[in-house]
Amino acid sequence: MIIDFQHHFVPLELAARRGFAAGERRNLIEGGIPKFTLHDKLYDLDAQLRDLDQAGIDLAVLTCNLGWDAPLEECRLINERLSEIQARYPRRFVGMAHAPIVEEGGLREVERAARELNLRGVSIASQVGGLLLDAPPLMPFYRTACALDLAVHVHPAMIPAGYACLGDYDLARIVGREMDLQLAVSRVIAGRVMEEFPTLKLVFAHFGGGVAAIKERLEAKAGRFGTLRRPFAESFDRLYFDLAGFEGGAVALRCALAGIRPDRLLFATDYPQDFTGATTQTGKGVSSIRDYTGLVRTLAGSEAAARAILGETAAGLLRLETWGREPSGRESAPGTA
Repeated sequence: MIIDFQHHFVPLELAARRGFAAGERRNLIEGGIPKFTLHDKLYDLDAQLRDLDQAGIDLAVLTCNLGWDAPLEECRLINERLSEIQARYPRRFVGMAHAPIVEEGGLREVERAARELNLRGVSIASQVGGLLLDAPPLMPFYRTACALDLAVHVHPAMIPAGYACLGDYDLARIVGREMDLQLAVSRVIAGRVMEEFPTLKLVFAHFGGGVAAIKERLEAKAGRFGTLRRPFAESFDRLYFDLAGFEGGAVALRCALAGIRPDRLLFATDYPQDFTGATTQTGKGVSSIRDYTGLVRTLAGSEAAARAILGETAAGLLRLETWGREPSGRESAPGTA
């Protein structure tokens, strides 16, 4: 079983609220900076299903590009649409909740999404309403996620704040997002979030911004944090990282495998922003996703490690133990058996 842990969908009615229509491909601009590219494959589930089949992906974990900084009303709409998709295609899509988690009603929406809509996790950004991930106002959210046993997917902030030098050349998206993920990983450890919440399941997108490349420095200098009561490695090894954001880059994968335990890596594509030609110029198409899964099998070090990366670890995080068939042979949706 192959699970794509970072796969995107946008309800067309939500794009329309921002002046976009089917058939267009252009950037959403905010404050003069490109935020992300909207295009037809973000809205078209039939096209997405065809691409999943072509890529050899069994199940995709859906997040919405407009959801990480959306108001409560829009998050409710997103969650309802993702729940509908999950119910309609229970063996192909799993939805992640979105909510303004530090605003009034945000945590109630997380609970509704999990308990009533059966969404399997929650997705936040590396900056939440201008707050970093170790900020005290986020602690109630972490308690809620632990109580509901929800995996928390951390996507890079769409336009990371605090990096004034990234305003040109689209560097806010190209470089700033990865810098912000590395910072977020560092802060949830230095800020003792992982120590305070021993059952918290955080999944950082894009290899944590490539954090494996600086892991040795972080661990060697961790004494300078002046906060840790437990070893740096103990917290780091509890984090998970998805393999999206580099369009199947072999260097990024090798680096991650050199610094991160294989059982903490989750296969992901960033589709349809990657592997479709919508936002990259490397010429890779959907068929190249099979090359990426093949690369994972080649580099993982063992068949067991490859299986964990490609789907088994994700299935456990999302509590998909019933994904497959019941003893009677009847197919069952995740969580319905």
